[in-house]
This record gives sequence, structure tokens and C-alpha cells, in this order.
Amino acid sequence: MNDRSGAAAAWTPTSSTRLRLALVRLHRWLGLSVGILLVVIGLTGSFIVFYREIDAALNPGLYTPAGPQHRLKAAEVMRIAAVADPAPIRSVIAPDRTWPVWVVMHSHATEKGKYPNLWTTMIDPSNGKVLGRRDYTNCFAFTVYRMHHNLLLYDWWGHELVGAIGFLLLGMACSGLYLWWRERVRFWRSVSIRRHMSAQRLMRDLHNTAGLWSLPLLALIAVTGIGIVFPSVIRPLVGFVSTTNLDASPTVKPPPNESARSSADAIVLAARTAKPGYELAQLSPPNETRNTWRVLLRPPGSDPALRSRGAVWLDPWTGALAHDRTPDSLSPGDRYMTGQLWLHNGSTFGLLGRLLIFATGFVPLILFVTSFQIWRWRRAAKNRTCAIV
Repeated sequence: MNDRSGAAAAWTPTSSTRLRLALVRLHRWLGLSVGILLVVIGLTGSFIVFYREIDAALNPGLYTPAGPQHRLKAAEVMRIAAVADPAPIRSVIAPDRTWPVWVVMHSHATEKGKYPNLWTTMIDPSNGKVLGRRDYTNCFAFTVYRMHHNLLLYDWWGHELVGAIGFLLLGMACSGLYLWWRERVRFWRSVSIRRHMSAQRLMRDLHNTAGLWSLPLLALIAVTGIGIVFPSVIRPLVGFVSTTNLDASPTVKPPPNESARSSADAIVLAARTAKPGYELAQLSPPNETRNTWRVLLRPPGSDPALRSRGAVWLDPWTGALAHDRTPDSLSPGDRYMTGQLWLHNGSTFGLLGRLLIFATGFVPLILFVTSFQIWRWRRAAKNRTCAIV
């Protein structure tokens, strides 16, 4: 045996090389094993960035008022909705640019362990006409939303599964960055698609380019998704930077003589008086878990995709402010915890942010297809080598 052969036989991988090989295998097999789920979550995430706009476009009759006037107040809207559907009212969504009608959501009887059976009544704000009712839980747009939220596995820990996949996405993003950093040559070559290359090289370039350019947004989506599903995991981490003291939806002590409750209009007026710099976004009456009204608010003229920017809870008898969770009353940590959804779907940054998140939702599809094709080629080459031997 010559010296070169002896050196080759004596070579053993360093700890750095072993780590890299382990990460390559882990990155590859995680991608191939959970890639389909990431593709589904990514594509449905792109859809729901604009799901209200898509829903309105698919159902123009439900979202087209007779005129621009807003003559109805909340109490009248709830009265009309109760006649159309006597089921308990869960929430009342105020008209905005995307849904320019009142949308009243009703909670119907639901089998134990199943997703809540929700129906909606759409009411024209200009004349009080009921534009239609429908099974909201099973309509197309919200079904896609539920697919993203829990993979339609609500009674099988689907929500938690999606959160766990968020951890895997974050891990794959970090491992991909490490592997790219270890292999990098010239920066631009490593993050661009070169022309006149072989199909194998094209797949690798496409995989690296899509992964590297989308890495910050993929990490943002993963972290905020984890925080939405598992807030108790993220809150202590945020607590290192800022205090987080969010309470559960508050209740108040009933008056001793159980006096008459305030009307919905009085509650809306009390919320506007308490927070004059905000507009009404959504109104939720007391329910079985709290006896207070919950009022979601948003800044005037804000993008309707930013469904709310804070909330207040009001005493149902006096209209007094029971709890304030608007940005100016929260710590930076609590503002982050309450704003994770709007970071997750990009609406914090307006239309541009939503478009970026929309585009990023297609990245898992690109990464899965390219990694699967690279794996197929490698497997075929290995089989040919084995056949020759």
C-alpha cells in the first residue's frame, strides 16, 4: 500500500465534519418526512393572508350593501341577527373596507371535542336587510383557514401538531443556514440561480436561493406561529427583555340587586369614550367564561387586515372599563405577545408585509420539490454505483 492509500485509510472525520454530516442527514430527512405538511401549511397560509378578500370575491351577494350609508347601530344589528338566527351571538364584526357589512357570528350546538359550529348572518348597514346566512365553519375560505390552523384535525391535537411543525421549520432554517455557511463560496454565486447549468445544479441553486432569501421571513413565521400555539413557551423568553403580565379575560362582581344591563350601543359608546383614538372592530357580548363585554379596537383608517390593535373589557351593568389591553397601556413584551398574529400574517407592515408573507408561503413547496428531486438523483446514482460493483 502506498503512502497516499495509507493516509486515506487512516483518515477519520473531525468533530466538525461529523456534525456537518449529521446535520445534512437531519436536514434532508426532516424535509422529506414533514415536507408535505409544511407545503400544506405554507400554501394555506398564503391563502389566508387574503382570505377575507377572497371570501368577499367568492360571495359578492353577502358582502355588497345597497349603499354607503351606515344607519344601523350595534344593538339594532344584534336584534335583526337574533330574529334571523336565534342561536347565541358570539361576536359582531363592524363593517370595514374588506367586509363593508355587519357580520354577526352565532354559536350553534357543537358535538363535544369538535370544532365550534359557527354560523354568520350578514346585515346591510344602510338598510338593515339580511343579506344572507351561512355555515361559516364549513365554508370554503374558513375551511382553508382551519386547514392552516389545525390541519382539520381539531379533535386530534391538530393545533399542537402545527405548533410542533413550527419548531421543525425553525430548526430546518437554522440547520440550512449553518450548512450554507460551511459550504459557501462567493456570496452572490451561492444565493443566485446561474444560467446554462445542468438540471442537478439548477435544483441545488433553486433550493439554496429560495431558502436563503426567505430565511428571515421563514424564521419570523416559525417563531410567531410557535408563540400563537404555545404562548407559555415564548412568554418566558420575551420576559427576559420586557415584562409580560397578560391576564385572562376578566370578570367583574355583579351588583347586589342584579340591575339592568347596559345595551350594546351603550357599551360601544363607553368603549369610544374610554379610547377616543380608536374605531370599533368587533364586539363580543358576555358568555359562559366571562361576564364582561369584549370590544376589539383598531386605529382610524388602518388596513382592515389588521383586524384589531388592542381590546377593552367593559362592565355589563355600568359600562365601566374593567380591563385595558390597548397598546398604550401594555409593556413592549405584552404588545409583542398580543401582536404575534399580525406579524405572522404580515399585516403589521401593511400591504407590502402581506405580499411578502404571501410569497413566502410558496417557499416550502419550492424547497420540498427541489430537495426531493436532488434526493432522487442521488439515490439513482448510488444504485448505479452499487450495480457496477
